[in-house]
Amino acid sequence: MTFDEGVLLETERLLLRPFEEEDAKDVLTASRDPEIRRWMPWASAQTTQTAVDWCTTHAHTDPARAMNFAIVAGERFAGSIGIGRTDWTDGRAEVGYWIAPWARRNRYAVEATRGVAAYAFEKGMHRIELLAAVGNVASQGVAEKAGFTRESVLREAMLIGSGRRSDAVLFSLLASELS
Repeated sequence: MTFDEGVLLETERLLLRPFEEEDAKDVLTASRDPEIRRWMPWASAQTTQTAVDWCTTHAHTDPARAMNFAIVAGERFAGSIGIGRTDWTDGRAEVGYWIAPWARRNRYAVEATRGVAAYAFEKGMHRIELLAAVGNVASQGVAEKAGFTRESVLREAMLIGSGRRSDAVLFSLLASELS
């Protein structure tokens, strides 16, 4: 089984599309934001070249295991959402996202998360997981608003910021729960 290469997803207000080289400037700009640097381990090392490489190559590596989408609100790049750690046998995958500073507090992350989850469920997934650092209250709020259930805290389960380890809150959404 596999996700569909080049798929476009539309929600009420957003287009979720494959990354393009033109997105690299917005990815680089977002990587300089203090909140993104606080939570995303890749952000502090981002350069023009790594942003171009992400948008043109790495974001499109293997649709059997992962899909990454640029989040577009209107005509403007608003962030990134991806689904990965896919296990087709168990019907389980993990969703992750980040939102550009200008696009925060518009519920774009919630809408994009629900859109990607719906797509994954259509492709045969049974369970979507979401990890948020214990201190990342905003990301935990996105998970809850998107309908995910808080399950547990995983000790030192994720890297944040400049390579520090953080406990992570595990959330999940089952196919039967998406309404």
